[in-house]
Amino acid sequence: MAAVQMIRSSADFARAARLGRKWSGALFTMQKYDRSDDLPMRLGLTASRKVGNAIIRNRAKRRLKEAVRLLIKNHPRHGCDLVLIARTAVARVPFAQIQDDLARGLKMTEIPKA
Repeated sequence: MAAVQMIRSSADFARAARLGRKWSGALFTMQKYDRSDDLPMRLGLTASRKVGNAIIRNRAKRRLKEAVRLLIKNHPRHGCDLVLIARTAVARVPFAQIQDDLARGLKMTEIPKA
């Protein structure tokens, strides 16, 4: 499987924040923007200094990235940008809890089919 494509442009982060569906959990805030294409999902990760020092922030982002990688390995998603904003707890909770919150957040941000 290819690596998760990352969002690098501040314009893409801003678009997800402005137009995307939002969900807040105890571990992270999720912003999901559904694009009009069928390209693979892209992921953006942020962690402010409130999360901790650089080591803690990088650990939080690595754990979130791995949880997304495992999720799309089993359930590929196309045509969306996903931005995760880490909270302090994400660096120290069990990994299974991150996966559960991610699945719950994606379910909550789905657009209902008419």
